[in-house]
Amino acid sequence: MFPDGLLGFETLRKAALEPVSDAPPFSWLKFSGEVDQSFLVVAPVFVTASYRFELGTTDCRTLNLNRASDAGVVNIVTLRRDGSLTVNLKGPIVFNKLTGEARQVVPINAAELPVNFPVAN
Repeated sequence: MFPDGLLGFETLRKAALEPVSDAPPFSWLKFSGEVDQSFLVVAPVFVTASYRFELGTTDCRTLNLNRASDAGVVNIVTLRRDGSLTVNLKGPIVFNKLTGEARQVVPINAAELPVNFPVAN
């Protein structure tokens, strides 16, 4: 559940992660409600081992995250015109594995993170 929606898609609230069966490790983040919308996502560990972001106190509190192990992270994937894939590392989607609460965050260190990080195809 996304109480605040996604950045730019604030009306999207109810979502589920569905693995792409023929393209692991990718999943669909499928929103349902007045408008059905899906985003291709991937856990950042499958894209780059060096990804680190700083989650603010307000985000931790809003998501009721008491331990780092309670948090899950996915990033939105974009298919570029040339057929390549990039991942938005600047706006990760963080969710509480125990409650299902989720939000797209702007990390404290967002200035250091790319919006279009290339995925090795």
